[in-house]
Amino acid sequence: MSINEVVIVTGASSGIGKATVVELSKKNFHVIAGVLKEEELKLFTETNVEPVLLDITNEDDIASLVRLLNKNRKTYKIVSLINNAGIEFNAPFELLKMEDWRNQFDVNLFGQVALTKALLPFLRKSHGSIVNITSVGGKVAMPNYSAYAATKFAFEAASDSLRRELKDQKIKVVIVEPGGIQTEMAAYSGDLSLNFEKTLSVEDKKLYSNLIKSAVASQSNFLKHAMTAEKAGKKVAAIATKKKPRTRYSLGMDAKMTLPMVRFFPTKFVDWILELNRKLT
Repeated sequence: MSINEVVIVTGASSGIGKATVVELSKKNFHVIAGVLKEEELKLFTETNVEPVLLDITNEDDIASLVRLLNKNRKTYKIVSLINNAGIEFNAPFELLKMEDWRNQFDVNLFGQVALTKALLPFLRKSHGSIVNITSVGGKVAMPNYSAYAATKFAFEAASDSLRRELKDQKIKVVIVEPGGIQTEMAAYSGDLSLNFEKTLSVEDKKLYSNLIKSAVASQSNFLKHAMTAEKAGKKVAAIATKKKPRTRYSLGMDAKMTLPMVRFFPTKFVDWILELNRKLT
């Protein structure tokens, strides 16, 4: 009876998730690729990729995945869970509706927690790894990114605590902190912010229009030269299958520059640098 080494990837329909699935399939892992829509089940033609409907905020979808793993428990060895799913809607703290705050926390934190809790028995049996895709935004909160950054700060904290809790159980917990990556979500998030700005009242435009437009322009300019999703996917696939991974990895030049700055320089200096960068865009 052959044993399949299985990696589970959420948010697999595009961007880093899709690129990671493709790279893992090349390495001959059996990849369970979580997608949101029926039509996305046809995205992968590789024979060792098993697409499944997986909305991580949906208890039924998580239960369905657990049933699949139990059904194949004799032939599936769960090597890694890659928590990659995420959404991003950027707007000023004051103007973002509470519904939008909650939606981002539901996907970017609570959904990740629910899925991880459900799969821990399988990872405990295999001594596998959990790879949590957070963000440079989990260490530095840019203006206009308050809700998204808050979810990533929280996911970083949860990941740190989980790693310390699971050490004696021989389950590895790894944090990957991407900066700007050329993905559909990154490009779309800028459009969402600009469309949101058009709906503002005259008074709110006076307060926030320049901030929103400059934040989007800064992101758009950087993405022209940012790491591609394909390159990021190769790195995530390599990290997820390492026998002895580091605790943290950063992806992209902005992450490699920003993270040390936040660590070593005073907060007011960091604020000044970020504001200068936004105004010069």
